[in-house]
Amino acid sequence: MLCESDRTNWVNGAFVKSACYAVLQGSRPFDLTGERNEKIHSAQRRLVARPYSMESVAHLEPQVTHLIGDLLIKFDSFAASSRPIDIGTWFQLFAFDVIGAISFSKPFGFVALANDDGILTRIERSLGNTAWLMHVPWLFNFHQKYILPVFGNFLRANDRNDYFFNFAKSEVQGRRDKGGIDNDLVGQLFQAAHSKMELNDLVISFMMTSNVFAGSDTTSAALRGIFLNLLRHPRVLSKLRAELEEQRAAGHLSSIVTFQEAEASPYLQAVMHEAMRVFSPVGFNPDRDVPKEGMTINGIFVPGGTVVGSNAWVIHRVPEVWGADFEQFRPERWLERESSSELSENCISMRCYLEKH
Repeated sequence: MLCESDRTNWVNGAFVKSACYAVLQGSRPFDLTGERNEKIHSAQRRLVARPYSMESVAHLEPQVTHLIGDLLIKFDSFAASSRPIDIGTWFQLFAFDVIGAISFSKPFGFVALANDDGILTRIERSLGNTAWLMHVPWLFNFHQKYILPVFGNFLRANDRNDYFFNFAKSEVQGRRDKGGIDNDLVGQLFQAAHSKMELNDLVISFMMTSNVFAGSDTTSAALRGIFLNLLRHPRVLSKLRAELEEQRAAGHLSSIVTFQEAEASPYLQAVMHEAMRVFSPVGFNPDRDVPKEGMTINGIFVPGGTVVGSNAWVIHRVPEVWGADFEQFRPERWLERESSSELSENCISMRCYLEKH
């Protein structure tokens, strides 16, 4: 493993996405995650950046709060009956409902029905197929060029560009037919399209495909990681409860904690950051090609064209960054002022935002 401490060499350099991203993009002309051409990617990002900004997304918080309330009602009923549940599955149902609410002003009703109509299984299988194909993109390209046109599809990875695209396209059309000025993501993109002619319903459907296909999976994975580590570490859970109970007694917390209130809870923030470190929702390498002139990393020359990547599950366990106790779930490391800034820079899970991908 080669380590480079100067992140500007990677972010501001001439590194471009490797061929593995072709598996994510497929034949879709608009895909922020899969697009390899930096100029096209930048143009696409500018086209949709505003609706995805924190300022815009914050207006959708009431819809998320309502869904949290629905989930808590379910959990209360399970607790009253002492019925064991798979909390991970419920986080998936909840996350998918959230995607529906913020994207289309319409939760899919998975929590209410306790059923996902097979969609989550389809996502899991497609993501699993995509993960290994990204290591052999030539096989994906061969399938798309020679096998798919003659014999049909044999790869679950294509669900992203087929089943889930059609699903998102149908929802976008339904949102268009509904009309109105709902402040959901699709509504904001509709409004932006008035001044950006290239932002048509097809492009919006491509964006919503990414929301539906990948958004719910990473969200539920993050929730799993947080709760799993809290249950595994009673000391941390007790300390977090004490912080929240103290703030509630002081009248600083709503019945369902708001985003702003959560940000003002230092230990809660530390718990979430530490959970994202030890249980990153994204496990694949965001591969890049080394520029043709090559690059020297820690005294070792890496030839141009070499595929390099940073795996969160590895970077988040580098002792030089996280300390000798890097294997431990210790949220307090994020409250140590001399190290918190450096930790944030090296936590890949915290930097998987629109402007990066």
